[in-house]
Amino acid sequence: MNWPPGALVFAHRGASGYAPENTLPAFDLAAAMGADGIEFDVQITADGRLIVHHDRELGRTEAAAGPLRAWRFDDLRALDVGAWYDARFAGTLMPTPEEVVETAGGRLLLNFELVNDDSRLDGVEEATIALFRRMNLFGRAMISSFNPRILWAVQRREPRIALGALWWSSSPWYWRWGWWRRLLHLGALHPSYDLVTRKWIAGVHARGLRVHTWTVNDAETARRLSALGVDMLMGDYPDRLKAAISG
Repeated sequence: MNWPPGALVFAHRGASGYAPENTLPAFDLAAAMGADGIEFDVQITADGRLIVHHDRELGRTEAAAGPLRAWRFDDLRALDVGAWYDARFAGTLMPTPEEVVETAGGRLLLNFELVNDDSRLDGVEEATIALFRRMNLFGRAMISSFNPRILWAVQRREPRIALGALWWSSSPWYWRWGWWRRLLHLGALHPSYDLVTRKWIAGVHARGLRVHTWTVNDAETARRLSALGVDMLMGDYPDRLKAAISG
């Protein structure tokens, strides 16, 4: 990955500490706050369309219920995903990845997190590959996922896309082990910040990989991780992270 050196700041689901997560207002605010990039979650609908949303089950950020994958695109687009956060954002809709790129892609680097916890692929990876090709996102965007099958599928079908492997302490044991990550041609490793050490970072850098870590929301942790040599910090308050590591 030929991204700028130093600790980049990515807004986690946009500037989600200040605006409803995974929405265009949150992404636009991240750019205004000086973030280097944004991270956002991508799922596939029942009728094969891509939509930006985090939760597999609806109900936390919208007046709806059931698995997102059981809903059609037009029905999801009719849901209000802003009012839960603040009345000022009432009427905010789930964006498409295309809309995210059009809104922020010219100003920010992009991290597409593809969401599918199943052992079987559901097509989110194929649709996202097609989007990368159609919008020529190579070099300014990457795909990350907790699911190694998604990463393997993307690598096999479109090796030009930079990949990041996600995991945390609650991931299944067979995903926490590093063996499967060594089978992929990754650009970066994406562990939760509590798993990162100086020695581990040095080993990852020696293999030519970047270290992107999440979710960092306090200045002290940001400064510590920057000093350890991480290449990207993801957090809900990008302005705080920028101030912490540049001060």
